[in-house]
Amino acid sequence: MDSNRLRYFLVVAEIENIRKAAEALHITPSALSKALKQLEYETGTTLLVPAGRGISITESGRELARRARPLMEDWEKLRHELREKKNSNALTAKPLRIGSFEIFSTYFLRCLMDSLSKINELILYELTPSEIERSLLEYEIDYGITNLPIPMAGILHQRIAFYELRIYGREDVFGKVPFSALPFAAPITPILDSPNDIKTLDGWSDDQADRCIKYKVDMLESALELCRQGKAVAYLPSFMVKLHNNTVKSSYNLQALSFPKEMLPKKQAIYLTKRKSDPSDKTSAGIAHAIASLF
Repeated sequence: MDSNRLRYFLVVAEIENIRKAAEALHITPSALSKALKQLEYETGTTLLVPAGRGISITESGRELARRARPLMEDWEKLRHELREKKNSNALTAKPLRIGSFEIFSTYFLRCLMDSLSKINELILYELTPSEIERSLLEYEIDYGITNLPIPMAGILHQRIAFYELRIYGREDVFGKVPFSALPFAAPITPILDSPNDIKTLDGWSDDQADRCIKYKVDMLESALELCRQGKAVAYLPSFMVKLHNNTVKSSYNLQALSFPKEMLPKKQAIYLTKRKSDPSDKTSAGIAHAIASLF
């Protein structure tokens, strides 16, 4: 089946007028009618019928349009991507595409750039766990960085380092506040595919003490701003708070607060995530070095 004939039919199905559709397609009405007749022959069904001075789309025609439209959109997208790839300079290095989330994407970016000084172009995607693995399998990214590895066939999680999680806030505001009264800022996005007891992006697990979540936020930086203002506390990686405190005025620095008796500071691993089929290379080694350098 000729894709152009199918594209012509989708335009006709949208406009329901041969003359206007031909104008939109920049072909003659007779050429369009001929293409549509050929499409009907190929599909073995009637797609259009006369209706007064115009046409009407048959039930079969509407079904073809409904199912063919997403196929044509995918085809056009593929053609565009292949054309861009062909036209790109063969001497230009491919962009490095990394998927992660704010804990790592925002707060380890400087270390990454220092370790990969020869990067031609960086594309950094904000993804949740499981989205990272799926994006790798669909070749939308080249590497992932996560602390919540989701087991999937074809995916390798390489453990790089460990970091500590603690409760952080303004000590001058919350230093003497009991744990049960601490107003937490926590991620609004749940982790639905986690194989362990961690169900939130900040790493708080079900077996830890119940906390009072006063603020649910989509972005980590929003939680940090609430903490800086003395409105909330948050469960954060120690390395990230150290980087944060080095970039803000000392009056906005966050300090580790006391855990309840039933809790202890928690260690969490960081993983470099990639496809099993991809060989180890200097880029993956450089990303692993950037992660390890934070600790």
